[in-house]
Amino acid sequence: MGLHGSPHDAPPAPWEGENDAAGMDDRTLLRHVIRTLDPRHADADAVADILLARFGSAGMVLSASPQDLDAVTGMYPMLSPLIAALREAALRLHRAYVRHGDALSGHRRIVDYLQAVMGHDSTEQFRVLFLDAAYRLVDDRVLGVGTVDQAPVYPREIMRHAMDLDARILILAHNHPSGDPMPSAADIQMTMHIEQIARVMGIRLHDHMVVGNGRSLSFRRAGLI
Repeated sequence: MGLHGSPHDAPPAPWEGENDAAGMDDRTLLRHVIRTLDPRHADADAVADILLARFGSAGMVLSASPQDLDAVTGMYPMLSPLIAALREAALRLHRAYVRHGDALSGHRRIVDYLQAVMGHDSTEQFRVLFLDAAYRLVDDRVLGVGTVDQAPVYPREIMRHAMDLDARILILAHNHPSGDPMPSAADIQMTMHIEQIARVMGIRLHDHMVVGNGRSLSFRRAGLI
């Protein structure tokens, strides 16, 4: 067979004039993702509907585990690893944006990164962004993974990592699987406790971000720190 192949190997049709991907609804976006990942896929519409019915949104689909994706797309075994690779590529792009220059001047980028990396997770995780004295991001670590509504936090471990990295500024972050970013009384108390310990050690707590399925809350902007 020549380079042009047969008519059955032709690439999918253009995106029907929808040049602005940001303006697509979740179903359209998933359909195009599936067709792009697997051009020969004949049931992109049906699979997109199945994925949305199972996970609720395109963001939840892209953040789903390979095991959960396999349970839905088992008859299309290539989709799960390709979607996982797409998600990792997106996360690396977000990390590159956050790491570039003054991290504190890019609040929107930090929020977008946190939404991408954990905003759609079904279990709660607690992570810390460590910045140096020049406000550059030097590390981002998950320091607690819990159940659907809580993740363990150990201030001593946070401070040990900060000292090892010579970090001078911290941004705390955790997700709420419910989608409601409103902090609990325990969230506020824990944040105040970490801030007190950090201050004694000469480290500044800049913010605590809570994210959940497209929504977010900044402790600093809400006047909580």
